[in-house]
Amino acid sequence: MSKGSFKGLYTFDEIARIYNMDSSSLRKMVQYKQFNENEIKKFGKTWIITEQAVDNHFGIDKLNMYKESLKLKELQEFNHKKQ
Repeated sequence: MSKGSFKGLYTFDEIARIYNMDSSSLRKMVQYKQFNENEIKKFGKTWIITEQAVDNHFGIDKLNMYKESLKLKELQEFNHKKQ
């Protein structure tokens, strides 16, 4: 990950939506120390998790589908603006 980049970082709310779970489940995982120190970080009230941690704990398939859907949406918006 490049310095100053947010690529590969997700909020607990995003991951909860992607994996169809409650974000409180992720906070419980923090409470029970199921994440390594370098996998998560809290900024104010918002928890951030790395893509590698998501892969390690939940698998990467659903995250990849989510990222592809974002790319498709961006492409559609770009094509719409272009017309």
